[in-house]
Amino acid sequence: MNMLQRLYYFFGPYTDKSERHVGKFFASVTEKQSPHSLEKRLVSLIQHDLAQVNLWTERQYKGYHYLTKRERRRLYENLQAIHDDFQAFISTQHSSLDEVLSRIRRTGADTVRVRDFSDQLMYIAAIQAYLSPARGRYLYRASSSFGRLLRDPRQEILEGDCNQIVTLYISLYALRYPVTDLQLMVYPGHVALHFQGVDIETTNGTFAHYASRKDVTYVPIHEIVSINLLDTTDTNFQRSLVNPEVLLQSARLAYVVSSHRQIVKKNLEAAYQQTVQSLLRNHDYKKALTYARQSSSFELLELVSHNGAVFYIHQHDYQKARNFAHYSSKKQQLGRSIDQSEAAYLYNAHRYGEALKVYERLGDRDMTKQTYRALYAEAQTQLRGVKTVDQLKPHAGTIRTMERYAKASGDSELLRHVQSLVKHL
Repeated sequence: MNMLQRLYYFFGPYTDKSERHVGKFFASVTEKQSPHSLEKRLVSLIQHDLAQVNLWTERQYKGYHYLTKRERRRLYENLQAIHDDFQAFISTQHSSLDEVLSRIRRTGADTVRVRDFSDQLMYIAAIQAYLSPARGRYLYRASSSFGRLLRDPRQEILEGDCNQIVTLYISLYALRYPVTDLQLMVYPGHVALHFQGVDIETTNGTFAHYASRKDVTYVPIHEIVSINLLDTTDTNFQRSLVNPEVLLQSARLAYVVSSHRQIVKKNLEAAYQQTVQSLLRNHDYKKALTYARQSSSFELLELVSHNGAVFYIHQHDYQKARNFAHYSSKKQQLGRSIDQSEAAYLYNAHRYGEALKVYERLGDRDMTKQTYRALYAEAQTQLRGVKTVDQLKPHAGTIRTMERYAKASGDSELLRHVQSLVKHL
């Protein structure tokens, strides 16, 4: 890493190049992207940078502010220590394929398919042995942060829930084989691994056979990301509310990559609601409008367009108010309210010529006449100090203008007054 790169990562939000790739990927996700193209990029990240994916999402989307850059660097070092410790552990293993197949058969699972992948199977068995709770390296802990799992195995016990331990299994498997060899076994409240017809219960380091359950679903390995995003937050580490915009980005990703579309669609709709409402409270109407349009929600778009128009009416920024009204189903009514407000503002500011144009556009005859009277009075001020006919004659243009205003106002008194001046010209 050269000096410029060191400076970039010192002052920037990322610890290294891998984390930057992860951050930029998540920032670019929208629900309108092709799931296929997104899956390819996500699988690549899982293969090479799964720990970065998990820690970055916990920091960004779950509000785990303990995950500072310094802390994340330390946890990545711990992950490397886990990898090194596991590699050393493998060299001590002497299990036979027959023994592993026997364990699988006892669960009731069929071993026909898995026999053709003996190298991968033995490697999975080694991961099971290494992370078996009976060995004392790992302890199950519900609703846990991934940071609890990434501890130095030479000094501490690794702690994590089913999502977290599955994630570590995948990370270890990725050291030697493509992660797409694996699938996820999911049922409500639980996730495990699946390999060639065999379930792998990572929380206790055993093989299992969940296929007989009616609520079991098998999904691609990349869905571990959306599962982790939707997982219960570890309240011990959550220090503050997460920015709704960040949660929206999380919901977008989950929507695109998850096979449970009905569930994540509701989450996405809720995220849009929270984000737009938060932006409205902060008067960030421009960004709120962007998200409301992206949401394709009629109700959100109506809310933002109306509130934005009203806000900018009060700010006397009538062009912006019209821009927001354009997106409302009641844009004609809003447009009229904007015109009325603008005309009144211009009138009170003595900008009678501009006010007149708006009142005429509105077809407001009473205020049009009132504005002509105001224009008459304004023109009349130019005659101050005039006392003789000779002094009056140079102001013939002003008097003719006053005559025009008086006629347009329909005010007979004004008309009599100006005509008394005209006869002296």
